[in-house]
Amino acid sequence: MSYANMDHAGWVQENNAAANQIYRNRKGYKPRPETLTEFQAKVMDICGMVGGGIYNAPINWDKVEWGHGARWSGVVVPWRDGRMATFDFYPLTMLVLLCHEARIRCEITARAAGHFRFAFHQRVHEGGMAARHPSIDEAVAAFRRYLPDDHRIIYRAPDAEQAAV
Repeated sequence: MSYANMDHAGWVQENNAAANQIYRNRKGYKPRPETLTEFQAKVMDICGMVGGGIYNAPINWDKVEWGHGARWSGVVVPWRDGRMATFDFYPLTMLVLLCHEARIRCEITARAAGHFRFAFHQRVHEGGMAARHPSIDEAVAAFRRYLPDDHRIIYRAPDAEQAAV
């Protein structure tokens, strides 16, 4: 099973419609979009793949900011899991790679113990720092130019003589 093949955005739309129906008379309830924009759908797909299925993702749905304002078009997702790693289930790596693939900037901020805030902003392939975002290939190429081939942090498997010592 691959979470890349699931319609996470479709699940969110269905659940947003249900939440709007159930909670519409609750004091302070902010209606959720029942039809996601293309950008919102991309963000929900990213969150679903990072979270092991959108239905499992540790999202505080009441506090998602859908970005309907005239001045700000991003999406903010409160994430209630204090563990992000580059391997061993690798949600951090998955988040970074998916955002590069989509040219979406994701800013991660700590909110409280075990809580993050992901702020997603759509970017494009060219322009100034606030407008563009590199693809995966562009980011790797820039990293390769940055780090010398002989830098000490680069992993090198020990040869047979070193391994015997």
